Amino acid sequence: TPHPTNNPTTMSKAKDTATVMEKLLGPELLTKKGKMTTKKALEGKKMVGLYFSASWCPPCKTFSPVLGEFYEKNGKDQGLEIVFVSSDRDIPSFTDYFMKMPWTAIPMQNTASIKNNLAHMFKIQGIPTLVILDVSTGHFITDNGRTDVMKDGSNSAMDKWKATEAVPVDQAVFGSGQTQGGFMGLLLYFAKNPLYLIGTYYLITKLIKHLNQLGQEEENEL
Repeated sequence: TPHPTNNPTTMSKAKDTATVMEKLLGPELLTKKGKMTTKKALEGKKMVGLYFSASWCPPCKTFSPVLGEFYEKNGKDQGLEIVFVSSDRDIPSFTDYFMKMPWTAIPMQNTASIKNNLAHMFKIQGIPTLVILDVSTGHFITDNGRTDVMKDGSNSAMDKWKATEAVPVDQAVFGSGQTQGGFMGLLLYFAKNPLYLIGTYYLITKLIKHLNQLGQEEENEL
């Protein structure tokens, strides 16, 4: 029986894995020990979480410690690696924020172009956002990672992601876990919660009816 490292299928798969992730994240990732090839940093990993975040973002500062605890207790040992995709505006801010994180990052000098490509690819609308991908294929699992970690925590989020069928990015439905703003955010909220729309409509009609009655009473008094 050939040794796994000499097996052509295994070697081809490893090469394909590196190629997929390198195309997405670049040839190198930053670790606490310095730069490391993307292939080496993701070796043995099953999923990668793209963490779109920044030091100047208050919700990010709140979520990062929660995600860090989740990663240390559950994700890291179950094949999850997180890659910080920074929206920081300068190297000192990036460095100070990254030093508080237990995972990898896209190097600051490479961040702008790679971040823009990833943000466009996964239709990022706001931060923090945690997008989960299959390492071997680059296929999309969810962009609801933040909510899953906050809501489920423990092993539940990991089990949920493992059970979710990864799909090619061009077949993915985005927006389920991202912070939406403005009119589109309102539409998305009501689309997910139709009962709230019905309730809101009921309250508005009652309010209008009440205001009309008040107007009629004032006219009668006149």
